[in-house]
Amino acid sequence: MAESRIPEQPLPAGIEESSGTAEELKPPEIERSLDRAKENLIAYIQERHPDCDEALLRKAIDFTILAHKDQFRHSGMPYAEHPFEVAKLLCDMNMDTVTIVAGLLHDVAEDTRFGPDIRQEFGDDVAFLVDAVTKISALQSHSRAEQQAENFRKMLISMAKDIRVIMIKFADRLHNMRTLSYHRREDRRRDIAAETMEVYAPLAHRFGLGQIKWELEDLAFKYLNPDAYKSLVRKVVEKRQEREEYVREILGPTKEALAKNGVEARVFGRPKHLFSIWQKMQQRRCQFEDIYDLHALRIIVKTTADCYAVLGTMHSLWPPLQTRFKDYIATPKSNGYQSLHTTVIGPAGKAVELQIRTEDMDNVAEHGIAAHWGYKEGSSSREIGRENRWLKQLLEWQQDLTDSSEFMDYLRQDLETGEIFVYTPKGDVIPLPRGATALDFAFALHSGLGLRCVGAKVDGNVASLHRVLQTGERVEILKSDSQHPSQDWLSIVVTPKAKNAIRRWLRTEEAAHSIQLGQEMLEREFRLARVPAEKQTDLKPFTEKFGVLNWEELWEKIGHGEIALGAAAAIVQELSPREKKTSVFDRIGFRRATKTGDSVLVSGMGNMLIHFATCCHPVPGDRIMGYVTRGRGVSVHRANCPEALRLMKDQERIVPVQWRTEPDRMFDAHLEITARDRSGLLRDLTDVFSKAGINVERASIVTVRDQVRNRFRVQVRDLDQLENAMEQMRKLSGVSGVTRRQSGGYLESTPV
Repeated sequence: MAESRIPEQPLPAGIEESSGTAEELKPPEIERSLDRAKENLIAYIQERHPDCDEALLRKAIDFTILAHKDQFRHSGMPYAEHPFEVAKLLCDMNMDTVTIVAGLLHDVAEDTRFGPDIRQEFGDDVAFLVDAVTKISALQSHSRAEQQAENFRKMLISMAKDIRVIMIKFADRLHNMRTLSYHRREDRRRDIAAETMEVYAPLAHRFGLGQIKWELEDLAFKYLNPDAYKSLVRKVVEKRQEREEYVREILGPTKEALAKNGVEARVFGRPKHLFSIWQKMQQRRCQFEDIYDLHALRIIVKTTADCYAVLGTMHSLWPPLQTRFKDYIATPKSNGYQSLHTTVIGPAGKAVELQIRTEDMDNVAEHGIAAHWGYKEGSSSREIGRENRWLKQLLEWQQDLTDSSEFMDYLRQDLETGEIFVYTPKGDVIPLPRGATALDFAFALHSGLGLRCVGAKVDGNVASLHRVLQTGERVEILKSDSQHPSQDWLSIVVTPKAKNAIRRWLRTEEAAHSIQLGQEMLEREFRLARVPAEKQTDLKPFTEKFGVLNWEELWEKIGHGEIALGAAAAIVQELSPREKKTSVFDRIGFRRATKTGDSVLVSGMGNMLIHFATCCHPVPGDRIMGYVTRGRGVSVHRANCPEALRLMKDQERIVPVQWRTEPDRMFDAHLEITARDRSGLLRDLTDVFSKAGINVERASIVTVRDQVRNRFRVQVRDLDQLENAMEQMRKLSGVSGVTRRQSGGYLESTPV
């Protein structure tokens, strides 16, 4: 197995690094410096990959030097130094010659005039990679936030097509972070560090690039919290000798125990990284001296069976902490990471973290998605990308999320929350983000199942849609063909797949309602204008005016409000054979009302969706008006409702409505009774309701000095029943006012 070759940064170097710029070199010195750097780079790559295409490499290096001639970094060094270092990092990642060449040329298209020559000089594959990397940072949007979101979206889509794109970006970002101290502006250093910490480091983790992740985190930490970084570096350096001595004390007994049990293994100490130590200090709210698990060993064996054998040996040798065991071999992380993690109590009662894995698992842990690249010209990056479960999920998101900011919100949430693993009844493992619910699980299995989900059984116990799942739980989804999503489902789920499926269903339902509503509204206009039947099938005048292609599109746009009813009605009037055109006021008068809904008739319209406005709670007998909403049918208001008066300004959406006698239907009404506080008042009020046959749904009382305000929500058949009860209440002793309220307003009161 090839060992990791990405150079590690010594801890002290982080705070000793110069923040100034190097003295600029004179032209002859620059040329000699670049010649040496060129030969060193070729030797570096050939040593690690003897079968590389040297001729192509030399051509790309010369092209890079020419393209970036007279360009310098903030450090004062020739700009070509940066692509050279990117190429080295890509070599360390085991990338092929084409990817290394694209890394050398990644800034040529954006920063020089030689971009158009890349395809001709280096072929389509190199040109595609350079173009993909260049476009990520070249996009323009209306704001910096939008631009950043669209840039990252572009990067992720590009890397999904070819994983080498993200490898080049990681190498580019890592070298920029290593030299960030040379950037003159502190605010830009912080911005770049924040972007690295928020996006690039978590992405590296998602792709299993352990070494790149920890170095990006440590470097970003240095600029985001410089005082804490310097303090931590000093403390780590001061304790280094003590830690190394302790690790040696553990290594002896560990190796002896493994040899005694016939297990071949490599055992070595694993240093904790600065940012991970800082995270533990913040999570546990403690000082560096209180972190007890800074000591770590890694044990590398040959087979998976050896991993579990070693686990047993270690637990026999050192007492384990039962709460600190994780089996990532049985349930790998989404980035492919596999290992056994356990914490034991070593000598002197100090906690020691052990990681036990095979050589192949260790390779994946360090190199992630590139672990099985196996330097070979012509390797299929697309096939490697398809094996990454998280990358598949990312592709699903980008198909459904057209808004880049929303895409980034989901990405950040996913990168921050981590994963859980739950099981189907058949034992299949389903990965979900932490915080996912039973409803998320249903949509993860199949969108159709999610749309019909009514609940779940979690480890055999019935649970609601809201139930937040935990790792290791076995979940069975309960469904019903009569179940349908509602708007509040969007607050239950956390996964993009679930949210998108729910939104699609709601949009489809709204479109269906809008089509029905728009058809009813247009047909009503045809009838009022007495347009002949043969002319009612002529779409042409509507197409010429609104650009619609069919009747369904026209109806939907009218029902949703995209096409004003008045504008459509004007065309209808032109088709009318009558000389006198109907006015808005003619159209809102009652004509042959047809039966709709349960309790209300809507003039001239068929089976319309109706709902009663909650702002005024109309009851039979109230003067009412109807307002055609956008996609939710007709809303019925009391005629004196303030909201109704506001809606009357939009006359073309007003429809005439009237009550239909329906003795069994009950309606909500809200009353407020003000009175002098006295004994027996509440009893007298409820007696009135009882004698009138009115059911009280809710009541509340607020008392101020000797005055009391009683609020009731009641159910009545009609206005006569309500007003008779109100008249009886006005006759009660001490009652000063009985009024009907627009709505409840109970929260400020004390419920009875």
